[in-house]
Amino acid sequence: IENVVTSFAPRPKKAWWQSENGVEHVSIQLDLEAEFHFTHLIMTFKTFRPAAMLVERSADFGRTWKVYRYFAYDCAASFPHVPHGPPRRIDDVVCESRYSDIEPSTEGEVIYRVLDPAIPIRDPYSPAIQSETQWVNLPRLNLDWEQEGRNLQGRAAGKLQFWGSSCFCCGSAEPSPYTARLCTTTCMGAEPSQLCTAQPGHVQPCVCEPNHAQPWANALWCCMLCPGAVPAGCDCNEHSQRCHFDMAVFLATGNTSGAVCDGCQHNTMGRHCHLCKPFFYKDPTKDLRDPAVCQACNCDPEGSLDGGVCDSADDPARGLIAGQCRCKENVAGPRCDRCKPSFFGLSTDNPQGCRPCQCDPRGTVADGSRCDPVSGECFCKRLVTGRSCNQCLREHWGLSHDLPGCRPCDCDVGGARNNLCAMGTGQCQCRSHVIGRQCERVEPGFYRISLDHYTYEAEDAWLHQGSVVEREPPLDRPASWTGTGFARMLEGGWVEFHVNDVPFSTEYDVVIRYEPQHPEAWQEVGLKVLRPSPISASSPCGNTIPADDQL
Repeated sequence: IENVVTSFAPRPKKAWWQSENGVEHVSIQLDLEAEFHFTHLIMTFKTFRPAAMLVERSADFGRTWKVYRYFAYDCAASFPHVPHGPPRRIDDVVCESRYSDIEPSTEGEVIYRVLDPAIPIRDPYSPAIQSETQWVNLPRLNLDWEQEGRNLQGRAAGKLQFWGSSCFCCGSAEPSPYTARLCTTTCMGAEPSQLCTAQPGHVQPCVCEPNHAQPWANALWCCMLCPGAVPAGCDCNEHSQRCHFDMAVFLATGNTSGAVCDGCQHNTMGRHCHLCKPFFYKDPTKDLRDPAVCQACNCDPEGSLDGGVCDSADDPARGLIAGQCRCKENVAGPRCDRCKPSFFGLSTDNPQGCRPCQCDPRGTVADGSRCDPVSGECFCKRLVTGRSCNQCLREHWGLSHDLPGCRPCDCDVGGARNNLCAMGTGQCQCRSHVIGRQCERVEPGFYRISLDHYTYEAEDAWLHQGSVVEREPPLDRPASWTGTGFARMLEGGWVEFHVNDVPFSTEYDVVIRYEPQHPEAWQEVGLKVLRPSPISASSPCGNTIPADDQL
């Protein structure tokens, strides 16, 4: 390159190539004198970067050229027929604008990567990929300085760097001695005897032994294109016998190693088969090369995160313990196989693992929130019922934090229709004109009769084989009789009562009160109802049969 301006300082940034003043369209062409493979190109400019430029290559010593990439501040104006935007495939030819801004005015860079890391590559050894990285002899840069705001005085390129360049040693079945010589000097340690030397049409695998003073990956570059090449530097921890060279790994490690193990066994994975596959963990008591170093996780997939994946290895800094299951939010247990207290219904579909119990604390035993971990039914107090323990048992009311949970209705047996009451208030179902929670009081304006309100004295009845005995009531205690005394009856006698004042037809209980004067109880008492007329079919007693009147 002509027009090199330098201050002869030891630092590279002090030397640069400068174009002729006033010339808009210039080019830089390099003759590499051999066939090379490269990964990316970095151009550093002393002054403004070009308004437009393109990178070309020649595979036939300059007779034909192929464009790699276009760069322009305005792609539509500079290269109107070239697609604009990031490439989608390795061999896409596009125009980019990110490296053509006016700023920075010095030390600006233009970077071109042949193998864009954003584009996945299945097979880095495929002919299409190898073709993209292959340069034969001549790369050329065409620069266009013209752009508003960039004057043309002393445009300068600082330096060019070609990264990952290596000679193409096995491009044909039998490389030329010249190619072999370049491989020997460029690939840092590989001997010509290690290159492919088979007859045309028959490629023989080569073994790349690294030079002791050079990284293994550099030696591998020499034979990376030989089909079946077996690198000598695989470190797969005795879980695999195969590996390959990966360009992305080589660059990521700072060009120190590109080895990637293939076909890791014993449930291992990773570049060196040094990691355990998902759902396995590294046993800290075993050597990394042990076939049983990776043990299966023992996590319940329903209650574990990520379907049962456990911590793959010990990592105190990250709080990881080898083999430890990671439970969902509402799940507990070493295996994440049970719900936490106050939760139920372990399920794979639930992101939290279990649902919270829906228990009424007033009616639930223990802490007021526990339930069956499977069904979700709450544990109720003695007088409480319901799935959520939020209801009192029948004939009880007043759900509360009391020990039994609820209290009896205690409805008045005479004033209430039954012993049922409202669960919240305890109000019983009162008969007409009866009030009070328990139906124990008479409504004002009404009175209550006793159960024996209709009383008929035997001494006032018609007696057959009997006599009336009058008595004076005792002074020191209540009398055990009513009326004036008793009717003394003999065996075989009978008493006839005339009942003519009951208010309506309904069911009545007949109670006979007597005081026996014999040490033994009566053996038999007969009672007969004599009606003044037949019973009406519409009467409440319409279903009575004659036998009902004989007791």
